[in-house]
Amino acid sequence: MTSRLSRLSRLLALLFAFGLAAAACGGSDDGVAAEEPAATTESDVGADTTDAEVTTDDGDGAADASAGDGGDGAGDGSGDTSDDTTAVDRTGEVIKVGYVNNEGGAISLPELRVGGEVAIQTINESGGINGAMIEPIVCLSDGTPEGAINCAIKLIEEDVVLAYMGLELSSEAAIHLWLDAGIPYVSSNSWGPTERNSPGAFLLHAASGAYAVGPAKTFKDLGIDHIGVITQDSPTGLDFLDNIIGPVLEHNGIEMVRIVVDSSAPDWTAAIAAAQTAGVEGLMGQLDEFGCIGMVGSAAASGFDKPIFAGSCTIYIDLLGPAALGTYTQGDQWIPSIQQFAPPEIAERLEAFREDMTAAGYANMIDGFAVAPYSAWRELEFILETIEGPITPESIIAAFGNAGETPGWFGPNLRCGQAPWPAESSHCTSEIMVWQIQERDDGTVGRVPIGGGFFDAYSYSGF
Repeated sequence: MTSRLSRLSRLLALLFAFGLAAAACGGSDDGVAAEEPAATTESDVGADTTDAEVTTDDGDGAADASAGDGGDGAGDGSGDTSDDTTAVDRTGEVIKVGYVNNEGGAISLPELRVGGEVAIQTINESGGINGAMIEPIVCLSDGTPEGAINCAIKLIEEDVVLAYMGLELSSEAAIHLWLDAGIPYVSSNSWGPTERNSPGAFLLHAASGAYAVGPAKTFKDLGIDHIGVITQDSPTGLDFLDNIIGPVLEHNGIEMVRIVVDSSAPDWTAAIAAAQTAGVEGLMGQLDEFGCIGMVGSAAASGFDKPIFAGSCTIYIDLLGPAALGTYTQGDQWIPSIQQFAPPEIAERLEAFREDMTAAGYANMIDGFAVAPYSAWRELEFILETIEGPITPESIIAAFGNAGETPGWFGPNLRCGQAPWPAESSHCTSEIMVWQIQERDDGTVGRVPIGGGFFDAYSYSGF
C-alpha cells in the first residue's frame, strides 16, 4: 500500500495537467497517460522557468550522436511503405528543432522530454534523417502563459524548423506565435483547443472525440442501451458530455442518464445511488483519475454489478486491484505493460524502447509518459525522411500534408494530411483500442485488449 500511495502522490500534478489537456480522456490523453508512471527524477535545470530556459543538447544527447551504419534504428519506422527511390544524402546537415516541456513549476513532467530525447538519440545513432543529425534545443516552461510565450520567442529566434511540445499546458497563449512564424507545431497529443484544428499544427495521436466512442461501441456490443454517465461539474467536461458524448451515444442507440458531481467535494456514493435508482444497465465515467478511483471504488462498495467504463483512467487499476476487475478503459497506443498482447512488430519496438531507455539511464521512466514522445519522434522520423529538398518549416508542413498513410510506431498508422476526425483536423488518427481489466494468466490484475484491437472511432461516431 505504501508503494501505491507514493505513486499516487507523485501523480497529483499529473492529474491536474491531463485533466486540463484532454476533455475526453478521463483525466488522461491516453497514449500519453496510458500508463501510470514510476517514480521519476526531477529535472535539474529550469528552476525559474517563467523566463524559459533554453538548452542545446551538445553533450551526451542526440545532437552529438554520431551517424551509425543504418542498424536497426531509422529503418524500423519505415515499415513496408518505402519505395525504391534513392534516399537524399544529408550527411553533414543538422536539423535544428525546438523542444518545449513543462518542468520546474507546479507541473513538472520530465518524462515527456526524456522520451523524445532518447528517441532522437536513437535516430541519430542509427544514421539520422538520411544522414542529417537532429539537434534538439530544449526550452523548459513552467506551464504559465508567460513561460509558453517566452519559449516560443526564444526558439523562433534560434531558427528552429519545427516546434515539438512534450507538454505545454499554456499552448493557447503561444501557438499563434509558432503558426504566424510558419513553424510547424507538433506534439503527440493536444494541449489546447486551438491546435486541434489549425493549419500547421500536427497532433500525431488520437483526436479527443475518439474517446467518446470507445465506451459507446463497447456498451452497444454488450447489448446495453441505457447507461449512466458520471461527470464532474466543469464547463469543459459538461460541454464535452453534451456535445460529443451525448450525440455519440444517441447515434449508437444508447440512452444516457446524466449524473453530475461536485468537482470540489464529490459524493461518489450518492452518484452510484443515483445510477442505481435510474435503473441503468451500465456506467461510464467522464472523469479525472481521482474521479475514476471514487466512482469504481464506490460502485464496488455499493454492490453495483453492471459494466463500468472508466474513460481512459488507469491509476484506479493498481490502486483498487480486485475491485477494478471487469471494468473497461481505452487508449491510442500499445504500452509496455501490455506488450505481451501486442502484434510482433509492436512488441519488438516496445522492447527496443525498454532497451533504449535503460541504456540512457531512464529505466525508471519506462512505464510512464515517456512512451508518447518516444513514439511520436519515431513517427516524425519517417515523415522527415520523405522530404527530397532542403528541410525547412515549409517542406516539413508539406511533408505532413503529402505523407498519406505513414507508420505508427506504437499504434495505428497515421493519416496526418487527411483529417481522420474532421472537427479536429490537426490530429493524425481517430483510432482507439478498448481494454478490460482482468486477472491475467500470471495472476496479475491488468489490462487485456478486447474487441479485436484498434478500430476507427470516427466511423462509429455519427459525426
